[in-house]
Amino acid sequence: MRRYFLPSVALLSLAVVWLVVWGFLRTDKERFYGDEFRRPAFDFSLTDHANREFALSDHKGKVILLNFGFTNCPDICPITLGMLGEVLDIVKDDRVLALFITVDPERDTVAKLGEYIPFFHDHIVGLTGSQREIKRVNDACGTFYSKEKEVSEDDYVVSHSPAVYLIGPGGEMTLRYPKDKLDPKRIAEDVKSLLL
Repeated sequence: MRRYFLPSVALLSLAVVWLVVWGFLRTDKERFYGDEFRRPAFDFSLTDHANREFALSDHKGKVILLNFGFTNCPDICPITLGMLGEVLDIVKDDRVLALFITVDPERDTVAKLGEYIPFFHDHIVGLTGSQREIKRVNDACGTFYSKEKEVSEDDYVVSHSPAVYLIGPGGEMTLRYPKDKLDPKRIAEDVKSLLL
């Protein structure tokens, strides 16, 4: 009987070690629906759609869903804002907030954002600022935007990343949801897991 006992203990020990190592090596790709998109904690201050100062650092402890766009966007932006509203309705937690940062501050004034944003959800905050301030946020997030198809001074389209970015409770960017992963139920699951 002793002869079988030692190999069994060795195999059991090996299995335990393997499980521990597997647990440590397991990445967020397996834990989360969103793509891992690590960026260090950062802060910014912009003006919200109610003409108040909005500083990201004032919302530590919350999960923030961040999206860039513009109010004249014909399709992607309103669809994404509608999806973010669905996520907020599923999660139903005051520790979750969605931000819509304009990439078109020339046309997207506080007044225009104030008319546009509340249509989608009362926990979505529209933000604007100077081109320099908005570029700084884009750079921190590793995103892009540029004015395209300029017909006139007031008639143009802005190309930008359609993705949604998740900022964790500590202020660090954690996950990215590209256009093909904008599933409100799955995003809500990621948000809930970060609130535990």
